[in-house]
Amino acid sequence: MRRYFDINEVVCPHVFEKFGDVAWRFFDPRLLEVMVWLRMTRVRKIYVNSYDRGLTQRGLRCNLCSLVQRNTRKKVVYMSAHVLGAALDFDVEGMSSEGVRNWLYEHALELPYPIRLEMKVDWVHLDVATEGPDKIVWF
Repeated sequence: MRRYFDINEVVCPHVFEKFGDVAWRFFDPRLLEVMVWLRMTRVRKIYVNSYDRGLTQRGLRCNLCSLVQRNTRKKVVYMSAHVLGAALDFDVEGMSSEGVRNWLYEHALELPYPIRLEMKVDWVHLDVATEGPDKIVWF
């Protein structure tokens, strides 16, 4: 995994600060396999977190992250695939989010596991929190 991603690309700063490289253990193994497949098949750069650009909650989120805390304060149960280590939000250099989703759809049979993709957002949300025979589930 370390060959394809730095841990700080895929975890929030709180988790990175506390656990460093050991944080890989918090990820769903299916997501890790999809992540490697994605890095190996895309010749363009993939951007998940970028702390210097303020993008810090696009991979694994912890209880200290503002998105999680906001829902907690509202007493909303928040079981996002991000807090389960099963989701990433990302961008691909030189491609629109819709273009990436279309590319994933075209290559669905190559995916190591079924994925869910969020529609109508300006980034790509990919997670492995899915069941059933479909290689891609849209939500």
